[in-house]
Amino acid sequence: MDISNKIPPVEPTTYNRQGVQKTSKATPPTVKGDRVELSDQARELQAAREAIRKMDDVDHEKVARIKARIAAGTYKVDAEKAATKMLEDSLIGDKS
Repeated sequence: MDISNKIPPVEPTTYNRQGVQKTSKATPPTVKGDRVELSDQARELQAAREAIRKMDDVDHEKVARIKARIAAGTYKVDAEKAATKMLEDSLIGDKS
């Protein structure tokens, strides 16, 4: 037995009250290329995603402000807030 990925052509068939009647070979319909149309909202979303992808991961201005405060000795850390955030992050990350 020969097995291949080739699909034999299908002959058009018409149905009537008496049963199945095969018709002569018809010309296959013309195939046009696939086409996708995006809505205005989809185009805006795509542009926003692209802009976000190109953004820098670091807020350099914020880093500079914090460095300046550390150098001046005015940067204070709220230990309770930091500990709470650390616990929240560790519990969220632990999804076992």
